[in-house]
Amino acid sequence: PNEPSRTLPDGSVDKEYEKGWFNRMSNATFEMGSTFKSFTLAMGLDQGKITLNSVVDASKPYRLAGFTIHDDHGQRRPLTVPEVFQYSSNIGTATIASMIELSDHQAFLTKLGLLSKMKTELPEVATPTQPHPWRKINQATISFGHGVATTPLQTAVAGAALINGGKLIEPTFLPRTAAEADATATQVIKTSTSADMRFLFHWNGVKGSGRSALVPGFNVGGKTGTADKVINGRYAAHLNFNAFLAGFPIDKPRYVVLTVIDAPLTGEKGGRLAAYTAAPMAREIISRAGALLGVQPHFGEGQEQLLVNY
Repeated sequence: PNEPSRTLPDGSVDKEYEKGWFNRMSNATFEMGSTFKSFTLAMGLDQGKITLNSVVDASKPYRLAGFTIHDDHGQRRPLTVPEVFQYSSNIGTATIASMIELSDHQAFLTKLGLLSKMKTELPEVATPTQPHPWRKINQATISFGHGVATTPLQTAVAGAALINGGKLIEPTFLPRTAAEADATATQVIKTSTSADMRFLFHWNGVKGSGRSALVPGFNVGGKTGTADKVINGRYAAHLNFNAFLAGFPIDKPRYVVLTVIDAPLTGEKGGRLAAYTAAPMAREIISRAGALLGVQPHFGEGQEQLLVNY
């Protein structure tokens, strides 16, 4: 950052170096991978198509329009809704999305601000990309985060709405009171749906891919997303774009945290997936920032017991 321009030995500007200087949080779009399963399950819950007690058949691949969708961590059995989230089941998530009309699915993501250009004080804001038109196969892949590209900032804002009681709050970089924030808020999902999503985030934080983001006392819940990196319009099977969408303390959320890492070579335990890269990044951020933000750590009862209290 203290070297905003760099010259080569011949005195010319290093163009490759300059390419990296822009705000990727708001001015770049990415396929956010399985973090999008959070929005799909919230949609199913909010529209009454599923409950936390529902069971979805993930015993065999999901086939549609000549395409076959598999699970990376397949259990090859029916899954409860919390298990769909825990095992990040593409099959289960696509099945839930299929219960929703195409237009209603698109409208739900639009309501969460994920398909339109976000308004902020920043001049550099990218517009999300989506298929034109949506087809059933697009709906299936979008349900687990492939086919729609959004900015990290708007993904975090929509994620906050899932766990804060269901209110989409316009982001700002300027000071404002809680009352001023609430005046801009729009109720986008039911409060009961938001409570269910807090449960799912916490469940995954304790039992699923979010375990590597746990910080003692801060009750972190979240969802990982590992997407194949898009290069020149094609998926690169050997490169990932990883993300972790988290909230803490997840029983009474005060903060949302979204970490992203582009094309990691390796992470914890030698892994390249988000559970080994983006989630540990969130853990390190929360462990250092939580107390500075005034969040009181709580050590009175274990993570497992907190699940029972919902």
